[in-house]
Amino acid sequence: MTQTIAQDDVQAIPVGQLFSPDAPSYSIPLYQRNYTWGEEQIHRLIHDVFDEAEQEEAKDYFLGNLVVAPPQRADEPLDVIDGQQRLTTLYILLVKLSSRPGLKDRIGPLRPLTYEAREKATRALRGVADTIDEPAEDEKDREDSGILRASMIIEQLLDGGADGDRLQTPQVIDYLLTRVLVVRMPIDRSTDLNRYFEIMNTRGAQLSPVDIVKARLLRYLSDPLDRALLNRVWTACSDMEHYVGMSATAGNTSQRAEVFGPDWDQMPTADFSRLRAQLIDTTSEAASPAADDASNTPESTALTLDDAVAAYSQTTVRTESEGADGGERFTSQITFPTLLLQVLAVEGAGRGSAREDDRQLDDKLLVQRFSARVDSLPPPERIDWVRKFTTDLLRIRYLFDHFILKRDATLTTGHESTTDEEPGSWSLYRLARGSSRRGNNGQDTPRYPSTFAADESGAGPRSLHRRILLLQSALRITYTSPRTMHWMTDALRYVTELTDHDEPITAQGFLHCLESHAHERLREAVTPDPDKEETGPDGMALGFAIPRIVFTYLDYLLVEEMNQWDFTFSYRTSVEHFSPGTEDIEHSSFAYRLEDPHLLDWFGNLALVTVSTNSKFSNYLPAQKANNHDARRQSLKLELMARRAETGSWNDADVRTHHEEMVELLRRALAGERARSDSDI
Repeated sequence: MTQTIAQDDVQAIPVGQLFSPDAPSYSIPLYQRNYTWGEEQIHRLIHDVFDEAEQEEAKDYFLGNLVVAPPQRADEPLDVIDGQQRLTTLYILLVKLSSRPGLKDRIGPLRPLTYEAREKATRALRGVADTIDEPAEDEKDREDSGILRASMIIEQLLDGGADGDRLQTPQVIDYLLTRVLVVRMPIDRSTDLNRYFEIMNTRGAQLSPVDIVKARLLRYLSDPLDRALLNRVWTACSDMEHYVGMSATAGNTSQRAEVFGPDWDQMPTADFSRLRAQLIDTTSEAASPAADDASNTPESTALTLDDAVAAYSQTTVRTESEGADGGERFTSQITFPTLLLQVLAVEGAGRGSAREDDRQLDDKLLVQRFSARVDSLPPPERIDWVRKFTTDLLRIRYLFDHFILKRDATLTTGHESTTDEEPGSWSLYRLARGSSRRGNNGQDTPRYPSTFAADESGAGPRSLHRRILLLQSALRITYTSPRTMHWMTDALRYVTELTDHDEPITAQGFLHCLESHAHERLREAVTPDPDKEETGPDGMALGFAIPRIVFTYLDYLLVEEMNQWDFTFSYRTSVEHFSPGTEDIEHSSFAYRLEDPHLLDWFGNLALVTVSTNSKFSNYLPAQKANNHDARRQSLKLELMARRAETGSWNDADVRTHHEEMVELLRRALAGERARSDSDI
């Protein structure tokens, strides 16, 4: 019998009971937007479950709220007012798990989720257990496109080696079904649900973890000028869409020259008192109640958490006039919470110590990580640590702006975005002082030269600057989740250490730092544990178990091998079998058929493409896939495979030859890294 719920019946519902036959059914109202979650959000939800399920003493894990409107009749579904993205993802995940051998009985029957008056979306949910092609690129706005994309993402995750195996273990499955909870909160149907939905999604009233961390740091600083400096630095660094040199000194070029040097391209001081003298004007920043209300607190009294939140959580960033810095021309690849964790990782890493696991960059743990770091210090040292963190934050943000790639919306070419919604091309520019003239008057203006000058990195497409940009973009599209961006931590740690010792940062040295990180990950990828992963005769992993770094770093190497310096890395997550696992019998040909079925999953028969391209390729033969020139631009490895297919065949010998050539190129790169490391000792 189906349950009914009262208006005030707030419950914590285990995921395993959300869609059980005796649970209420759910419907997504028409005024809700379409399902939009992509790989990052889906993987984050699933990895959060991993993290909690695999703890020694696992506790209940709350995913969030599910706000629903009870039906007017008992046989009608609950309308989902808030939480539909999470609910839909859970439904797709459970359906996919249920379709796996041995898991159907463990998951149990599922009551369908529906979308009101959206037949395509509802039909897509019904077919999640089947193999469904994603719509073509020109159909990406269809109401079912997000559901089909999520279905493929989860399917590939389940097939993808270690993570897929983890998700299907009894321990994780049981934890997901019984200990992962959603808080279901009914709301009176007489409420204007459209208006309520708008408010729920626009008010942003909850205190964020960033606000809590900021408030806790502020309470250690009793001096109003110290608090004002932390607030100024924090606010400037939180503006991730502008260079911090502009945000920290907005509208004041003389102050910018003092903090960042006469040409605006010098590292800020590590001396807290000096930085305070440079940035904080006592008549406007600390003494004026309108600035931060810092002076309202007696100097001898530290702020309470509540006082600090009230005084400092609501701040705005001043910007110079539009056009002064090109507006939001450059798009950061991480958010401010992730930057804070990157700074904490660099600052607390012991400068060169071993890397921690992904949890060190998990912004879900932002408050816990900061609390643990401060609490580990003796009380007398905490003030000095907060002061040092203030200068570290500004300095590392400056280095981030200087050395970490961004997206440049002015360089759009149409096929290299990391997501469908993010236009632009990869860029690596630094902020510097420029000038312009209006009549007889001169004016300081920002300019954006390349981070590494041509005289140091070489000119033209083969320059070290170009190589650095290519490798950073390869790593960016490989490690899509912020919590896995350890390459960025290593890069920031490298430039921070050199700067701290007043040593120059060269293009060659920075490239070597990035390559060393990539080679470390690549070496792990090409030598998997045969007891945990199925491998081929040469020890390489097979099929979906091949880590993404193998594909992306190979394309980085092929840029030089093929002299394709205009190649641009795009956001690719789908492993494509060039010779399909299921042949199109109607168009089959012996010239394009593999006699040895084991070769299907060899690296030589695989390429990394977008999910959309994977679905377009379907079960076409290699000769037909070679005609898709848009897809060939996504991967130089795929380009080589297509060229070989164009010569008239893609058979066992072709796969073996291509496999051996590509693996040899990877192994030569690793051998070169080891030789260089040995010579450096």
